Amino acid sequence: MFADTILSRIFTNAGLTQRLGVELATDLKLTKSWKLYVGGTVYRFTQQGQLFQNEVIFDRAAWVYSVNANSTVQLNPTLVWQANINYLSRRITAQGEDSRFLIPNMSLKKSLMGNRLTIMAQWQNIGLGFLPTNEQRITTYGKDFYTTTNYIQEKDIFLINLSYSFRQLSKRAKLPGNDFGEKEF
Repeated sequence: MFADTILSRIFTNAGLTQRLGVELATDLKLTKSWKLYVGGTVYRFTQQGQLFQNEVIFDRAAWVYSVNANSTVQLNPTLVWQANINYLSRRITAQGEDSRFLIPNMSLKKSLMGNRLTIMAQWQNIGLGFLPTNEQRITTYGKDFYTTTNYIQEKDIFLINLSYSFRQLSKRAKLPGNDFGEKEF
């Protein structure tokens, strides 16, 4: 016997889905030291089908979009700042919807000792105490029920990474030759 507060999620191929849209992206070099990538998609999402031996019949459609951006600034030869943001809009499901999803990140990387030692500070899932980052609400409803769950993951994660390379990066690796010389074919 199950309590009425237990939610069972069942994943199934319940019908036909179609997506028709466009994806655009650009990679720009705005200045000698600043690169910017911006991309996005927009599409019409339709679903038709049935669940539970035709007990639930659905025919739904919605517009969905996503935006991705990455900015890299070479502050000096050994210091790089990078920021990125990923956003996915609200999406429909057979019996409900999934909310929008936002992930902003930032990092600062410093190279030392001829690029053998690097120190990187990362700020992941930037929330600043008020942004709805790394959160998603999943809502499901039907004739006799309604349920919604808000998934809130960690925000404002700060990481410091220190790495050292024992191998000299500036030297080119010497590969073994072959019987045919420099040009094989």
